Amino acid sequence: METLMRGEEPFSFETNQGRLPKTIVPQRYDVHLAPDMEKAVFSGDETVAIEVRQPVQKIVLHSNGLEISNATLHTTEEIPLTPQLNTEEQTLTFTLPKELAPGQYTLAMHFAGKLTEQPRGLYIARYQVNGHPRKCLATQMEAIDCRRMFPCWDEPAFRAVFALSVDVLGEAKAISNMPLAKYEFREAYNSKTDEKISCPCITFAPTPKMASYLVALAIGDFEELHDEVEGIKLTVFTTPGKREQGRYALEATKKILTYYHEYFGVKYPLPKLDELALPSTGAGAMENWGCIIYNDNALLYDPANSAQNMRERVFAVIAHEVAHQWFGNLVTMAWWDNLWLNEGFASWMGTKATDHFNPEWKVWLRAAGSKEYAMRLDSRSTTHPIQRPVPDDARATEGFDEITYNKGQAVLRMLESWLGEDVFRDGIRAYIQGHAYRNTTTADLWQALATTSGKPVREFAVGWTEQPGFPVVTLSALPAGSQASVQLEQSRFTIHQKDAAPLRWQIPVIYGPAGAPSRAVTTLLKDAIQPGTLFEPEISIKANMGDVGYYRVAYDATLARRLLKAAPMLAEADRLNALNDSWAMVQAGRTPASDSLDLLNELSDDRSPTVIQRIVDILWSIDGLERGEPNREGFRAWARGFLQPQFNRLTWDAKPGESPLDAALRGSLISTLGAFGNEEIVSSARARFAAYLHDPASLPGDLRGAVFSVVGRDADAMTWQQLHEAARKEDSFEQKRSLYSALVSAHNPKLAEQTLALSLTDELIAPDAARLVQRVAHDGEQPQLAWDFARAHLDALLAKVPAISANHFVPNIFEAFDDSAHADELEAFAKTNLPPVTAPAVAQAADDIRFQATFKARALPQIDTWWQAKVQR
Repeated sequence: METLMRGEEPFSFETNQGRLPKTIVPQRYDVHLAPDMEKAVFSGDETVAIEVRQPVQKIVLHSNGLEISNATLHTTEEIPLTPQLNTEEQTLTFTLPKELAPGQYTLAMHFAGKLTEQPRGLYIARYQVNGHPRKCLATQMEAIDCRRMFPCWDEPAFRAVFALSVDVLGEAKAISNMPLAKYEFREAYNSKTDEKISCPCITFAPTPKMASYLVALAIGDFEELHDEVEGIKLTVFTTPGKREQGRYALEATKKILTYYHEYFGVKYPLPKLDELALPSTGAGAMENWGCIIYNDNALLYDPANSAQNMRERVFAVIAHEVAHQWFGNLVTMAWWDNLWLNEGFASWMGTKATDHFNPEWKVWLRAAGSKEYAMRLDSRSTTHPIQRPVPDDARATEGFDEITYNKGQAVLRMLESWLGEDVFRDGIRAYIQGHAYRNTTTADLWQALATTSGKPVREFAVGWTEQPGFPVVTLSALPAGSQASVQLEQSRFTIHQKDAAPLRWQIPVIYGPAGAPSRAVTTLLKDAIQPGTLFEPEISIKANMGDVGYYRVAYDATLARRLLKAAPMLAEADRLNALNDSWAMVQAGRTPASDSLDLLNELSDDRSPTVIQRIVDILWSIDGLERGEPNREGFRAWARGFLQPQFNRLTWDAKPGESPLDAALRGSLISTLGAFGNEEIVSSARARFAAYLHDPASLPGDLRGAVFSVVGRDADAMTWQQLHEAARKEDSFEQKRSLYSALVSAHNPKLAEQTLALSLTDELIAPDAARLVQRVAHDGEQPQLAWDFARAHLDALLAKVPAISANHFVPNIFEAFDDSAHADELEAFAKTNLPPVTAPAVAQAADDIRFQATFKARALPQIDTWWQAKVQR
């Protein structure tokens, strides 16, 4: 075995990656913007205070899609400059008439650009108020789109002060990273009336030194809610009519900020924190310093109509984004290969805060699902290390994936468990305090944790962040009379991956008698094989107790038999972990399908909503394998009978004081049983939908998504029209999305075609419109129909896709196929029609398609044999 590590060093500006030369460093930007939403254009003027660090004859910065004019450099004289734009590299170069000596100078220029509805740079966001169309402006700069709004040094290490001002027409409000500093009137042009007017100009206070991707600006007719915590002014902004739906978010933000102040030992450094809910952003939310912009369904909660799990989603997303105010904003990654320092940490810290305030939600159990998805990707040949090499910024968005976020979070939780919560917290405090307003690499973090803990953190951690993949720990029972009960052995865990490098990790293995977590011991497994601890004979042993480790566990036949019998008495996290590991072993071809299905059957009466939800997920995976096969209806009949007792326990109606997890499971069971053909569920869903059309309040928020899904799946033309009309008229973004989600589920090809056609209209916001096509492929089980449509309209659809997900648009559609021929087709299409930056996403999708094909051929006969035997009993 070996390790694959590059031995990263602490941050150094001189050796840090990046396209721009480091001979010139921006100190402060003063930027004035004049946007015109009616004409979908904007213009502006900027001056940049720069430090020339060594003699230069060229000034190189970033610019994308902008026209540059009136450029000058102020030295002892004013030197006119000629812009040279490189479209491919997105750079702006000014060649000087003579060499410029080191010193302080000012660069000035005028710029102009176009506004689009694609969330990149400054963009137009559309929404409705009482059925009437409205527009506002917002920004999405991460990863490399600040250069679309004004020329800048658009790399994380070029921290600078940003002082923005903007012309605002009418009664619109403008918000940015910092508070308003000045409000005055200046002459401007009104394109509506074709005349000059006196226009409000809002100037914002200068920011602290920060990265360009954190610059924020939004202009619109916003409503607001105010509060204050520890001297920090808090405001939630919404589009008209949504103000009260922001109240829950405001209360959550107050709690979270107070908790982070204590945890980090560093107070939030800005005078205010704004949070804005919009129907369209480039991601679920963007952590702009002092001005976080959210998708509406990540910030708004309507107690009268929202599902209960929306409270958890809103709290968790806020906790994640507010954590970024320290991880990412106050302390910033040096380059995009260390994106996990932002996202992995914010994911871990956000989950930790959510669990602290809401232990009844059991969020770490729910986070196991995110970890599972990361492990599924991480076991394949197309995986990458958490610290993913990013050779240039054109590939910066590749890192925004499950490995960065969810593996990052899982590794941090495991590291915290190994070091101890208090020691880990003290190390984080030292890291934040020692690197405030600066950039870092992962090596800086390991150094802070090692100093605090006195442990060799770097030696432990680099295997998890600089190597791809993860290990499987195999437990084997040792003969009676041995000095240990079990032997521990590590190897690399892979699925559908031949000739994988045999790597080694330092693994903190927590194991002990099943159902007795107080007797657990921890062994740091460094070698390929190590003896374990001595327990009493014939005992059932469970490893990765508490599910805090990022590794799989395999058991020899003796230990596996014992664990199966002990499964119901395991702790909840261990039951869930055992299910996850057992299904992964089937996918990897390490065990027969019957081993995992026997465990699933043993847990069929479980009362944990999270465990039952995982069983539901596995049944859906099997149903996907059965698609197009003659045994599908037989499997669905067996699965209906298997799940029915769980639904009988919950019924359609919520119980007083029931857990939000039970409410979520009820909806999942309704959707699943309906899809699997339970006539009573389908009939009841149709009746409840008919009542909803007359009185929306008759259908509780927790049931709406499930009922819409069941009705939409088998919809006829009239039902499709009813769903569509309800979606079109709905003002609530959450409810609107739920109704459109029902349309994509329609299995009738003609209705699926009608749904696909909606993606080319202005009926939906741009990202949601493009997503319809992907969801018809997956949820509607119409991949060929969706791909034929996407191929015919690819340019129009890609124009609607956010930058952060553009590379995955076509590959995601193909992932709904399960035959190798379509993997070949994807690769051939990408080779001639997609840009090179899509290559990782294409490779991942093609690998997944081929895996599904081979897994189906290998496992489905075993699965069919197992459930058919249950039916015959």
